[in-house]
Amino acid sequence: MNLGGLIARAALLKEQMKKQPCKRCGLHYDPIEMKQCPHCSHLDEPGLAKLLEQKENEIQSNKSLGFWFFIGAIVLLFIMIISA
Repeated sequence: MNLGGLIARAALLKEQMKKQPCKRCGLHYDPIEMKQCPHCSHLDEPGLAKLLEQKENEIQSNKSLGFWFFIGAIVLLFIMIISA
């Protein structure tokens, strides 16, 4: 890894360390800039349940997409090995 990459990684980690997870929804926010979580502080219990369900659906769709990209990479690798 080059020096620029290390500096960028350090800057990213510094930003991530400022954030902490919300006790109500689990999403991260910066408590220094915001007194309340911007994701769930304005939501009632049904709204919070809907937000958490949306996040879970998003996670599941990302897992599914990752799986299909993995399968596609395996197929391409197999094609490249056969054609070589």
